[in-house]
Amino acid sequence: MRRFWMRFSIKVSMVALFMAICLVSVILMGIFSHYNYSNAVRQDFHTVTEEATERLNHHMEFYLDQLSKSTKTFTNTQLFQRWYEGEPLSSFEIDEIQSQLSRYVALNYSEIQGMFMKSLDGRVLAMRSSYFSSIDARKEPWYEVPFAEERVLIPTHDITYPQILGMSVITIINPVYSTGTLKPLGSIVIDFNLTEIEAIFERSKLGQTGHFMMVSEDDTIVYHPEKEWRGRKLADTPLRALRMPAVGGVSQQPYNGTDVLMSVSSLKLSGWKIVAIVPFDEMASGFYAARNATILSFLLIAAMVIFLVPLTSSLFTRPVLHLKRKMDLVFQGNYQTRAEYHPGRNEFMKLNYSFNKMVEQLDEQINTIANLKLEELQGRLRQREAYIQALQNQINPHLLYNTLDVIKSIALINNDELVVSMAANLADVYRYTAKISDKEVTLKEELAVLEKYLEITHIRFPKFQSRIAVDPKFHRCLLIKLTLQPIVENAVKYAVEPSGGQAAIIVSAFDDGSDLVIEIVDNGDGMAEAKQSEIFARLERIVADGNLHEYVQSDSLGIANVHARLLLKYGEGYGVRISSFHDRGTIVSIRIPIRTHEES
Repeated sequence: MRRFWMRFSIKVSMVALFMAICLVSVILMGIFSHYNYSNAVRQDFHTVTEEATERLNHHMEFYLDQLSKSTKTFTNTQLFQRWYEGEPLSSFEIDEIQSQLSRYVALNYSEIQGMFMKSLDGRVLAMRSSYFSSIDARKEPWYEVPFAEERVLIPTHDITYPQILGMSVITIINPVYSTGTLKPLGSIVIDFNLTEIEAIFERSKLGQTGHFMMVSEDDTIVYHPEKEWRGRKLADTPLRALRMPAVGGVSQQPYNGTDVLMSVSSLKLSGWKIVAIVPFDEMASGFYAARNATILSFLLIAAMVIFLVPLTSSLFTRPVLHLKRKMDLVFQGNYQTRAEYHPGRNEFMKLNYSFNKMVEQLDEQINTIANLKLEELQGRLRQREAYIQALQNQINPHLLYNTLDVIKSIALINNDELVVSMAANLADVYRYTAKISDKEVTLKEELAVLEKYLEITHIRFPKFQSRIAVDPKFHRCLLIKLTLQPIVENAVKYAVEPSGGQAAIIVSAFDDGSDLVIEIVDNGDGMAEAKQSEIFARLERIVADGNLHEYVQSDSLGIANVHARLLLKYGEGYGVRISSFHDRGTIVSIRIPIRTHEES
């Protein structure tokens, strides 16, 4: 993702990012508003339908209650009671009962299609009407309903009366009790059409296309504006696509290509459910207004981003481009350039300040590195000068060891073995020193030459004693050529010669971590404190200032000369250390890194 953004300029990236942020913000705001407005619409719908349903409940219960109570006025008369009890009645009395039922219907409820008296023993008597001339009551759904102490409602069904076959009615079955003993006698059955119920529901409108319907406990449609669906099961109509919410609940769901809101309430007396269905669009005018306002807000914000961000982005891109130009100059090697800086809390100014400090430090470091490289080059030149000066301090070796060969030949002729040995050893020593260079040799080679030098010293001073105690495991270690012999020669000069040869020199070595320490010990008088301080000072100056000219120009390869060559070769921490004790002797320690030909 980061590589993708790097392909574009800061201005384009800022516009795109601001647009994306605004879009995400508006989308989130739209989702949040949609959720809140949807809940508000459902809540408003629930409030409206709850009030409408409460009115419907009241009207329906009042209507059904009046139907039930009005029949008691004549079912409690003596004539009706005698029929229910099964007493034999004359045809005149039977006709009187049927006539009273007909007058009740004519005077009170024109929507009643039929009234029937049913005794406990299954006898049925219908009101006087031409409809019932040949009716078979056993085909009616109420006939098989057992006696109940409370009112029973049979949901919408088609009657089978002759001449009005197929009319949809609702049946009320009211219990009839004895006025004397209060024991049950039977029931009175009322079949009434949905004219009054239609009027009740039509008075309770829900929007322009919203409507109510009434469903029985067994999901039979009691009432629906679509008359063909009345008396049918929900599953047998297109309403089966709806998921009926729980009583008192509200749901939003698709139906016939649009979203609808649905709520369910219950009739208190019958247990039937009143269902309200309203298209969501009719309840959501405020919701759509809010959605349109959100879209308009996004368009306005997008327009402002497109036109204003490029103008304001220059406030950010100009300092960046300025800093980029300065960085290009630094890249070209101009370390004197500086970015524009004004004190304050602006982050770009702080960045410019940091850039200026960085360039200053970079300039200083480059100068430091250049000086270090110059000093290193000068050190190497001084090392070369040290070796050259060491060569110049030697006598002409070729003339010397050629002369020594002549002396050796004369001694052989005269049978003087002592002179032969001294001349041979001295010639070997000078042949070794004649090849002086900055290359390293093994400790074994250095010790071999040292042994020849010690043999010469033994000839000079017969009482002189020496011992080389170096473990052979160190023989392969590398060190600068002519490191040991000058130190031992110095010990002979200051320890052996003053004592007339009655002195000893011991050479030993041990490892100290990754370093090898070679010690040359003599038992002479030691150095005077002033002399020792002078040597210490000379060695310290070698480390401090690196000016080796005064040390390599000495008249021998002494301690300072060896120390200077070791320091130049191996670096700080290596070289010569001296410990001298008055009347007891001197210890010279030489520290070098442990290295072999394979490792180097």
